[in-house]
Amino acid sequence: MKVTLNPSGSVLEVQAGERILDAARRQGYACPQACRNGNCHICAALLVEGRVRQHGLEQDHGEFFTCLAEPLEDCVLHWDGVLAPGELPVRELACQVVACDEVGGDVFRLRLRTPAGKAPRYHAGQYLLLQREDEEYAAFSLASAPHGGRELELHILARDEGTVALIAQLRSRGFARVKLPFGDTHLAELPDGPLVLIAAGTGMAQMHSLIEHCRVAGFKHPLHLYWGARRPEDFYELAHWAEWQQLPNLFLHRVVSDQCGWQGRCGLLHEAVREDFADLKALHLYASGSPAMVYATLDALVEAGMDAHQMRADVFAYAPRPLDGNA
Repeated sequence: MKVTLNPSGSVLEVQAGERILDAARRQGYACPQACRNGNCHICAALLVEGRVRQHGLEQDHGEFFTCLAEPLEDCVLHWDGVLAPGELPVRELACQVVACDEVGGDVFRLRLRTPAGKAPRYHAGQYLLLQREDEEYAAFSLASAPHGGRELELHILARDEGTVALIAQLRSRGFARVKLPFGDTHLAELPDGPLVLIAAGTGMAQMHSLIEHCRVAGFKHPLHLYWGARRPEDFYELAHWAEWQQLPNLFLHRVVSDQCGWQGRCGLLHEAVREDFADLKALHLYASGSPAMVYATLDALVEAGMDAHQMRADVFAYAPRPLDGNA
């Protein structure tokens, strides 16, 4: 039987006679539970559709206890606090601003430290929400990797009025309020095969996190980074770049789109990838940049033989393309 969990939309496969909480835990879900006999009420859920049985009685609506209830047919529940395998709880933290330095290309490297005893939990490649002065939140990729402990790093392009004001706010206040983690374009598990990272501008922040995680985790497969900018001066300083150049399985490619004749590569990011790989089928690809850039890259690589499911990008979640395929 299938039990659908709202608000996440996750679906559990429940065996005959199996209690819903037991099925969820068997499939790797983290669930609110304590006593497992219905007295603490922590595991309570709301039955939206279907029928369950607990204490020998059938129920077709209302609150029930997942530690006791067995589904009698396919059901839909509203069950708060359930985390899918690999999913981490969202936390809100007040962080100290350790440094906010300009690193070139109008980009600032922001370093934050979370409170003592509250090391953040996140996967490499996820992002956080940073509170602005008007109390609204803006999303920024985490450039740090989980092994960094309490230290968080962001790369912020400050060219528009809003981000310039945000940098000034962070420098003057000395603290920042954040929520994290968010995003499913991460490396909770390392892939078994070559990894290609494609970044435009400060999309490099997400790739920085992925590379650092791979380095510390001992990733042995080839790892290619394609970092794109319009002009050479738009590339900014990365603290680990020189160290990365010494890694035998890491290949760094900087690609400029609007100015040929510099010492590096020229063209579009997907063109560079296609030049280097005659066969794309074995690759695991991650992309970060504007929706237009990500979808153009996706289309070009699919045309070259890649399966669309090989590429992951946060854009696919926050800016989904219409079903007719038009951006």
